[in-house]
Amino acid sequence: MRLPRVSALTLLLGAWIACAGRELLVSSLATAEEPATTAPAVSETPGLDDLDAAVDTKLSANSLDDLAQVLDLCRRAVNKGLDEGGRKFAEELYTGTLVDRAGMVVEAVFANQNPDPQWPRMRSYALRDLGEAISRDPDLGTAHLMIARLEALPGGNRARALAAAEKALELVGDDRLMAAQAHVIRGNLEDGNSEKRLADYDAAVEMAPRDKDVRRTRGLFHLLNDDAEKAVIDLDVAIEESPDDASLLEARGMASMMANKLDEAQQAFDKAIALDPAATGALLQRARLLALKGDRPQAIADLEKAIELSPEDAFPLVLRARIHQQAGDTPQAMQDLERVLAKNPDQAAALEMRGLLAADRNDYPAAIADFRRLVRLNGDDPVLLGQLGLLYLAAKQPREAIRRFTRALELDDSQFLSRRGRSDAEISIGEHTGAIRDLEKALSLEPDNEGVLNNLAWLLATSPDDALRDGPRAIEIAAKACEKTEWKQAHIISTLAAGYAETGNFDQAKKYSRQAVDTGDSPPDVKQQLENELASYETGKPWRERQLMDDAVIDDAAWPAEPGEKPAAEPAQEKQRQPAAHTPRRPFD
Repeated sequence: MRLPRVSALTLLLGAWIACAGRELLVSSLATAEEPATTAPAVSETPGLDDLDAAVDTKLSANSLDDLAQVLDLCRRAVNKGLDEGGRKFAEELYTGTLVDRAGMVVEAVFANQNPDPQWPRMRSYALRDLGEAISRDPDLGTAHLMIARLEALPGGNRARALAAAEKALELVGDDRLMAAQAHVIRGNLEDGNSEKRLADYDAAVEMAPRDKDVRRTRGLFHLLNDDAEKAVIDLDVAIEESPDDASLLEARGMASMMANKLDEAQQAFDKAIALDPAATGALLQRARLLALKGDRPQAIADLEKAIELSPEDAFPLVLRARIHQQAGDTPQAMQDLERVLAKNPDQAAALEMRGLLAADRNDYPAAIADFRRLVRLNGDDPVLLGQLGLLYLAAKQPREAIRRFTRALELDDSQFLSRRGRSDAEISIGEHTGAIRDLEKALSLEPDNEGVLNNLAWLLATSPDDALRDGPRAIEIAAKACEKTEWKQAHIISTLAAGYAETGNFDQAKKYSRQAVDTGDSPPDVKQQLENELASYETGKPWRERQLMDDAVIDDAAWPAEPGEKPAAEPAQEKQRQPAAHTPRRPFD
């Protein structure tokens, strides 16, 4: 098949599978080479000259315009009149040419990695041709496969793509490569079921074990699922078939880096950059690698080259900011982030990093402002909401923290950090019932988390609410926490003491409380707290504690509301913290 003379249509997704129109064209031309057995004599059919011209044009076609001329000649031949055999041949030639014209467009769309703005329009043209072709002949497996490929692209009809891939699998018969390509498309379209996706990719590899795109697809699947060893096997086969494909070498380097084979990874990145010096992907990955290896100057050099090649791309600047920050150069990191955000105030990676830098310097209002913006951009992300909750908690705004943690858990109740964070916030405002409920759930998620074990045991031993206390269980849980921390954490040993005091076993309570006082180098205020607990046990009194924290004031009212946020019942006011009977021990780590 001659290459089409069309604009350089490309797609970032890359070439999943090779052009599928080639086989049908060969078949059509083979039929056209035997006109004597199917075409009528000139004297009997006025449309025969046009049909002969259509065949000649098809044999020499090398552009979309040539194929359009074939279609026009076929239509004219039919309209002028052909006998039954000639008409059937003209119809088949017309249908085959529709598929071939679509195939030229598909090949152009998938040919390279740099997208052309015109590709969606050209896709619609190809889909129109393919739709007409299968309306004429529903059993064209090649056409269904091309429909699946085109509809699977961004903005396509996913349901139609999946149906076309299924139909292609029914129709391609013994063509193992086409069947493999259909399996790859169906696997790519599988939503959220990794087992089904892998089953399709495995079937594709079985049918076309040496096809680089099939191997690439399964290799990238393994890479995204943190199975570097399997990814390397597939990528190595793909590289053997296409050693000059820089993108394959880049993926190979990422797999090696994931497996902590840093020298091997660098060799792959070096080769990728040598093959395609203008591509920024391998430069960025090598910069990450060099930063891991401690070669900061060379990492920065790679990033500066990437910035030069792609000045509008935010990622090199964000990565350079991260390298500066890790090296302790926060001002330079902030300069890069501000450069990104000046052009795009909603750039998520830059906002997140700037917010984390603000949190590092305890500037919680600035950190909260950036994370509120992130939440407005993606209000259904439970991880972001949990991070915002943690910032409010650190800023001593437990009720605001609880609101965010609650929303995160509504979206995903298995979020451990949000579950743990909400329990901490509930403890700080004296909501022991809710805190115990959240700690029990957190413990089911991470049964050996010493912080959760300690906090739950502390509430079961010391809560003023009689219905909540459970001394024997507090002892059991606190003992496990002590074992997990090798009996080196004073505040956890003191929790065990509180459990024994709750059961009335003050000898054991005094023993472990004294051990807590003598363990480690506790700060003066903590040491005083531990001594107060010991004094209480020496007088035969169990420990009771409830924290009562009011929200600190953060002026973030100027920021727009987050998705689903309701206005506060009354304006925030400066409040005095209510005094407790004694200085409460911070129960969370």
